[in-house]
Amino acid sequence: MNAQISTIINTGENIMWDELQKVSSLRHVASPVLKFEAAENQSLPNIWKLGEQYQFNLSFYGLIPLGDHFIKLVKIDEDKKTIISHEHGRLTKVWNHTIRITPIDNQTIKYTDEIEIKAGFLTIAIWLFAHFFL
Repeated sequence: MNAQISTIINTGENIMWDELQKVSSLRHVASPVLKFEAAENQSLPNIWKLGEQYQFNLSFYGLIPLGDHFIKLVKIDEDKKTIISHEHGRLTKVWNHTIRITPIDNQTIKYTDEIEIKAGFLTIAIWLFAHFFL
């Protein structure tokens, strides 16, 4: 099942692009609903690295453990302002995520999340959560 959510944000294209490349941005955007903590054996860089797989302990509001979540960056295209990750975890067998930034003008962008979700019988619930969360 696929989800596509777009938002208009008052910021410059390059400012948003720089922020999206930071691992800390994932934690900021997800907080407080989802908490991404580096797995015990995982050290995280400041900036996502292409081809690397990162392991997180995922929890709901930091209280309910949701299991491991893995993120692998498969494309970082600065020219097209696109980032693609292939993700999976205990609840989601597939969470393939594409982020696109499209400039509207010098101070406004269209931010788009596209997610392919496969989670067995939980797919519809996770698809609905994605619309609430993103």
